[in-house]
Formats: sequence, C-alpha cells, structure tokens
Amino acid sequence: MIDEPNTEPLLEWNRLARENAENAIVSSMFEATSQTSEPLETFTTWFLIGAAAIASFLITTADKVIPLFGKEGFMVCGGLLCISCFFGLLSKMYALRCNIDNKINSNIKKTFAEHLSKYEKEEEEIRKGAEFWGISLETGIRLDRVLAEFYKPFPRFIGWLAMRQLKKNASNPQIGYLPQIKNHFRQSVFAFLQTVFFLGFLISGFVFAVLCSS
Repeated sequence: MIDEPNTEPLLEWNRLARENAENAIVSSMFEATSQTSEPLETFTTWFLIGAAAIASFLITTADKVIPLFGKEGFMVCGGLLCISCFFGLLSKMYALRCNIDNKINSNIKKTFAEHLSKYEKEEEEIRKGAEFWGISLETGIRLDRVLAEFYKPFPRFIGWLAMRQLKKNASNPQIGYLPQIKNHFRQSVFAFLQTVFFLGFLISGFVFAVLCSS
C-alpha cells in the first residue's frame, strides 16, 4: 500500500513536514543558546572590573608589593593579569557581535514575515490573473537580488565574504544561526581563558609571596 504511486505525494509531504519541524526545533535551540551570551558577558565584565582594580592597586603600590612578591613574581603576576584582561576584552568583543546578531535576526524575522505575508496575497492574485490569460509568470522572492541590493552600500569585500559564506553553507537550513553560534562559542572560550589566567594570577601571587617570605 505504501509503495503505490498515489501515496508518493503523501510520503513527500510527511518527509517535508517532519524535516521542517525538526529544523524549527534546532533553530529554537540555537536561539536559546545565543541568549546565554548576555549573562556570560556580565560575568566577563565583572572579572574585567576586578582585574582593572587589582592592576591599578599593584601599579600604585608597586614599591610596597615588589618586596612581598619579588621582581620576578611581580612581573609574572602582572603578566598573567594582563593576559586575563586581554582575553576578557576579546570575550566582550564577541559578546557585542552576538548581541548585534541577535537583534538583527530578531528584526529581520519580524519584518520579513510581514513583507512575505503581504507579498503572498499579491502573488496569489497574480497567479489567478496569469491563469485567466493563459500565460506563465515567474513568481517568488528573488533572494539573490535582495542580498545584492542589501550589500551594495557596504565595502565590496564585505559583500564578497558574505556571499562566500552563503554559498558555502547554502544547503544548511540553519545558515542564519551559524555566525551567532560561532561568536557565542568564541565568547565562551575567551571567557574561560580569562578566568583561567586570573586564577593563575592569584595562585602565582600566593606562591611568590610564600617563597619571598621564607
């Protein structure tokens, strides 16, 4: 019964429905993941503020701190603290990109759905008119023209990079979320490295303080 030709449209419909639902679930998972960028950014910000305060204290009281840690210990601790701040700034940069991507995607979704709904009504009327006059018309949104017009005001290399990524991931239904997830991953990695080097600074401070006092 399932192998009968009449059932092929039903099977295809079932396949597409399941695939669309699965893609929608994956998209919602990507959206939920990208929302965690904000609390991670807050965590990074507090770490940066704390590191900046400690760095200021060490610099202003260097004459008193160096005898406690030694010159080598002071340099090591200061270096680890600077590296921690560097990774914190990188994490903040990718957090900003995540925030921008989230807002762009949210606004595009809203306006795109509105314009598409309006066009679908007009498209139906155009198709009826074409059937009445017995002519064939090519309808549908021309995404290549939309993208070309969108990237026209930007520098040429930006449009080239964007189109290159689109062609590379053209078959991926989650193409709109790929930049967000990549930026979120990099943000998380740099936040982790920021924490590791800050802990390294604390541990080194205690170690050099003990060594210099003994």
